[in-house]
Amino acid sequence: MSNHQYIKCYDEACNQNIHALDLAKYQKQRIFSLLVGLCVMILSVCFSRDVTAATSLVSHKANYTLTMGEKSKNALVQNVLGKISFELRDECDGWSLTEDYLFQFVYESGEEITILSHSDSWEDSEGQLYSFDVREQNSYEPVSIYTGFANLPPESKVGEASYAGAYNDNLKLSDDILFPVTYTRAIIDAAEKGEKFMSKQLFVNSTPEDALKTASAAIGNKKPFNSDIQIDGVTTSHYWPIDIAYFKTDATQATPDYQIQMDLHDNGVVTDFLIDYGDFTIHATISDGDLIENPDCS
Repeated sequence: MSNHQYIKCYDEACNQNIHALDLAKYQKQRIFSLLVGLCVMILSVCFSRDVTAATSLVSHKANYTLTMGEKSKNALVQNVLGKISFELRDECDGWSLTEDYLFQFVYESGEEITILSHSDSWEDSEGQLYSFDVREQNSYEPVSIYTGFANLPPESKVGEASYAGAYNDNLKLSDDILFPVTYTRAIIDAAEKGEKFMSKQLFVNSTPEDALKTASAAIGNKKPFNSDIQIDGVTTSHYWPIDIAYFKTDATQATPDYQIQMDLHDNGVVTDFLIDYGDFTIHATISDGDLIENPDCS
């Protein structure tokens, strides 16, 4: 092989790897922003002291297993494996959530990219203050660490999110922005009232470019939960099928960035969800969980 041919092949291989990494990072950003919001929704809907829906508090640990769902013949991603672990605790004045994600993407070329994320977040009981610490890394890049704090009126004159660490951005937040706990409370409230559709502006603890979303939820009729996986105090007898489409707030197209279908119980626990990216899907199922004793907030 000539030097020219070798360089060409080397460049093609590098470009393929870079493309795979860029694609994984793009999908990871979407998955991470979704799952951050989702995992808060999975548990934090129980944060409902002033909501009309008759939900009860469930502080607990839970684990999910991720597998590849359906894929199209044009999909570059051939397999996805992963796990999600998190812990939600009632802190009396709000909720704290610790989350750990592991994703492994396997591409058509045989390339494998692993992505790890860890985050700690807190939202106050009024839904006006939100803080987060995030640590991310993948197979080819160094660890990225960033923190942030967001507030909404009347806690501040204007809504704003401030970042530090890997990002030093400030985002203006409109007055109608909801943090994940409050958004989930709104879904449960709408479902309890028999409403079938809800669309809100959402802020999640993702990167500045991916933190603001328009989340439109379609709410199905309540169904019995007949799974073999029954976790005492965590799973309940019924759930709502919820389909949420996530759009960038400045999107001009009708096609969402991604969609998620989930089985949402009336205590806020999600037992099953499917992330649809168009050319492939990711399926997640709860594998185990435990209740955590609530603190004495008197």
